[in-house]
Amino acid sequence: MTQVFTFLSVGFLPIMSAIIIGYGLWKHAPIYDYFIEGAKNGLKTAVEILPFLIGIFIAINSLTSSGILNLIDILLAPVLTVLDVPAQLLPLMFLRAISGSGSLIILQDILENVGPDSYAGRVACVMTGGCETIIYVLALYFGVTKVKQMRHALKGGLIGYMTGIIVSIIICKFI
Repeated sequence: MTQVFTFLSVGFLPIMSAIIIGYGLWKHAPIYDYFIEGAKNGLKTAVEILPFLIGIFIAINSLTSSGILNLIDILLAPVLTVLDVPAQLLPLMFLRAISGSGSLIILQDILENVGPDSYAGRVACVMTGGCETIIYVLALYFGVTKVKQMRHALKGGLIGYMTGIIVSIIICKFI
């Protein structure tokens, strides 16, 4: 079975490319023209997204290097202790809403320090898998689509995000 998956993973792109090209030739479609048009649209989208990605990157670096996250961690530690929530989860709770890759680094740090089978490790894994990067998604999607009013998207996203955090803590409490 491992050999089958290895073959599929190595051959997936060439096989899919051959299928697409073969189908286009069978339908007498201008394959190369479609490819060029798609590449142009992809580059336009990349250029439109770039300012939002740079803004999010600067915001994340500002938060982490300024020490604001550490200050928030110190201020909220007593509240987390009363709620029986591990303090290691606080940076993950804040950063997951902004950056998926940044939160994966925090997840890795939590797993290395307390272990994947610990309560904090389990909650961090469930939280990382169950919570969306809402600030990133809103900035990216609304920026590219040029929608001016988010209406209820931010409120709904934050409510869903907080629900994901609470549910991940509750689920891991009983597992």
